[in-house]
Amino acid sequence: MVCIDPAFPPTSGADLRNFGNAVAAAELGPLCLVSVRPLAGPPQPLPANIRVAALTAEGEPRTRALGLWRAKTETRIPRPALARLEALVREFRPDTIVVEGIPLFRLLKPLRPLAGQLILDMHNVESDLAGQLQSARGAGAPDVRRLERKAAAIVDRIWVCSRLDREKFKSVVSSTVPVDIIANGIPRAEDMPTALLAAPSDGFPLILLVGHLGYEPNIDAAQRLARNILPRIRQALPTARLTLAGRSPAPSVQALARLDGVALVEDPDDVRPLLSAAHLSIVPLSMGGGTRIKILEAMAWGVPVIATPLAAEGLDLVENEEVLLAASDEELAAMAIALCADPARMARQRARAHEAVWSRFGPQAIRDAVHSGLGLADEDA
Repeated sequence: MVCIDPAFPPTSGADLRNFGNAVAAAELGPLCLVSVRPLAGPPQPLPANIRVAALTAEGEPRTRALGLWRAKTETRIPRPALARLEALVREFRPDTIVVEGIPLFRLLKPLRPLAGQLILDMHNVESDLAGQLQSARGAGAPDVRRLERKAAAIVDRIWVCSRLDREKFKSVVSSTVPVDIIANGIPRAEDMPTALLAAPSDGFPLILLVGHLGYEPNIDAAQRLARNILPRIRQALPTARLTLAGRSPAPSVQALARLDGVALVEDPDDVRPLLSAAHLSIVPLSMGGGTRIKILEAMAWGVPVIATPLAAEGLDLVENEEVLLAASDEELAAMAIALCADPARMARQRARAHEAVWSRFGPQAIRDAVHSGLGLADEDA
C-alpha cells in the first residue's frame, strides 16, 4: 500500500483511512505500508503482519522529480523514490498494490508491470474537489479529470469512499474498471468503548470540531463556526464554548483562539478526552469530498452531529434521526439551540448516532468492504 504521508501512527483523515484499510487487508496476509514522505517520529509497535517503509528521508538533497509537468493536485515524487519503490516491490513480491489516489498518479505506470493487481484508492473524486476549490486555488478540474481517465485505463480496480463518489467518478470517466465502495471506518475504533457512555455533565454545552486545521475546507469550517455560528448560539446559551482541535492549524485558525468562548488544541496526541467531554459537534463544511471521518468519530462517541448537507454527503445517514442538517450559519445555530434546549431529544440523538455509525462503519463493515475491494469476493463467487 503506497501512501503520500506515513499512515502509521495515523494522525489525520487520510492517515486514518489508509491505516484502517491496511489493518483490514493485513488480516488476509503480510502488508507493507509505504510512504513517499519520510517516516515521522520514533518507531512504534506495529500490528501483526504490517511493516512500514519510506521512499525518502529527512535531510536528503533535492533531486529531479517524476514528470516534466504536474497537475496541481499531484504530489512531487523524487526520481530516487521511484527506484526505491521498485526495489521494495521486487523484494516484497506483493499480489496487490494499492496506490493512494490521483496525487500519486505518476507511480501507476511504473508499478503496472510489477503488480498482479493494481488498485487506485481515491479518497476524493479529485476533479470534483478541484472544481470546488478552483476559485481559491486556481486548481484545474479539466487537468485532474484527464488524469482520472488515464488512471482508470491503467489500474485493475478503483476504490472510492461512498456511493455518491462512485456516481461522480462514473459521470466523468467512461471505463469498465470495477469501482468498489470502501467507506472510511470509525477512526481508532479499537481504542473506543463500543457501548454508549453517559453524556458529559460539565460545562454544557461544549461544541467540538476535530480535523486537519491546515486543510482549506476545514479552515473555512472553523472560521464559520467560530465567527458566525458560536456567537449566535451564545446569545441564547451564554455558557456555550467551542473547541477546535487538529493538526497543523493555519494562522487564521490560530487567531480564532482569541475570540470569546473559543479554545484551540493544536496537534492533540489523543482526541478521546475531547470527544468524551463534548456535548455537540457542528461541522459547517462548504467544500470537500470523500466521507467525513470527523463526523464518524464524533457519532461513534455518541456526540450528536449538526452539519451542512455537504459535510454529511456520502454517508447515507438518515436526516433528523441520525444526523441533523442545515445549510446556513443561522439555521445551524438555531438547530443547535433547539437541541440543547430539549434533553430528551438530545438523548435520542446520541443513541441513534452511536448505533448508526457502529453498525455501518465499524471494524467488521470495513473488513468486509476491503475483502470485497481486493477482488476476493469475486474469487469466492
